[in-house]
Amino acid sequence: MLCQLYGLVIDIDNMFPGVPSAADVQFDIQVRCNTSSKRFLKLHTWFMHWHFPKGEPWLSFAKVNNGYLLRFHQLADFFINREGNQITYRPEHGIPEETIHHLLLDQVIPLVINLKGGQALHVSAVLMPQGVVAFAGPAGSGKSTLSGGLFNLGYPLVCDDCLALLTKHDEIFAMPAYPGLRLWEDALVYLFGDNGAYGSVAHYTDKRRVEIEKIPKAYCTEPKPLKRIYTIADAPEGKDETDIVTEKLSPRESFMALVRCAFKLDITDQRMLKRQFHFLERMVSTVSVRLVSFPRNFKFLPEVREAILNDLKDLDH
Repeated sequence: MLCQLYGLVIDIDNMFPGVPSAADVQFDIQVRCNTSSKRFLKLHTWFMHWHFPKGEPWLSFAKVNNGYLLRFHQLADFFINREGNQITYRPEHGIPEETIHHLLLDQVIPLVINLKGGQALHVSAVLMPQGVVAFAGPAGSGKSTLSGGLFNLGYPLVCDDCLALLTKHDEIFAMPAYPGLRLWEDALVYLFGDNGAYGSVAHYTDKRRVEIEKIPKAYCTEPKPLKRIYTIADAPEGKDETDIVTEKLSPRESFMALVRCAFKLDITDQRMLKRQFHFLERMVSTVSVRLVSFPRNFKFLPEVREAILNDLKDLDH
C-alpha cells in the first residue's frame, strides 16, 4: 500500500491509519515487518542513547553493516539501509500495531528524512494567513496545545511532531505531515471536550489522537512557506510567571534553537552534520525565530493565542 507522508511516497505492508494514500507511483521508502526471532545484523557500534527523564533507556542508535539500527527498548528494532529507502522492523512480542505506527510516523521516518539528505524539525505547526507558523520546545512544553488552540480558531494543521522542509524559489517550504493531533487528556478535554472520537497513540502513553482527517479543510495538504518558529521557554528572568512574552532572537540564538529541534540520525557523521548546519544557517536568514513564554494554565490560552496573532502582524508588511 502506498501513502503520502512528509512529501514522500511510502510503500508499507500495513497502511497507516489516517495517512493519505498515494497514487500508484514509484515509492521513496519501503517499510516491511520482519518477525524472525533473530536479531538484525551484528552490531558494529552503539553511538548514541536517549533516555527518559528518570534514566530509563528509550532509544539506542547503532551502526550496522550497510545501515543503522534503531532500538526502542522493549518495543521494537528498526533497521534502515544506508540509502534510506528501506526500513525493516521487528516488534517485541505483544507490541500492538498502533505503537509501531506511532514509532514509524513520528520517530523513525523523520530520522530517515535526515539520512536521505532532507531536513526536519521536531515542532508542531499550523497554517496561518501569513504562512506556516511552528512551535518548538521540550516535551510537555505545550507545542501541540498551542497548535490545537489555533486549530480551534480555524487554522489548518500542518504537522504535530515532525515538519519536513524543502527549499523552493529561495524560500523554505513546510511539507504537510499527516492529519493527526496528539494531546494529553487535560489539553484534549479543554480544547475538544470529552465526547470526541479520539484514537490511541501508543500503548505506553496516555496521549490521544484527534482524528482531524474527518473534519473538512482542517489539514494543510500542500507545501507552504515557513514564516516563523516560536521556541517555547520558561519566563525570562525578571518577568512574572503570569506574563506572556514574545522576544526576537539574535541570529546566533535562532541557529541554536533550530539545532535543538532538528532531527539528527547520526551525530558522528560530519558530512551529515555539515549539510544540516548549512541548511539551518540559511533558515536563520529567511525564517524569523522568536522566544515565547506563557503561564502553563489553560485559562490563559486565549490570551496566548491573541499574543501570537498580534505578534504575527509584522509579517503582513
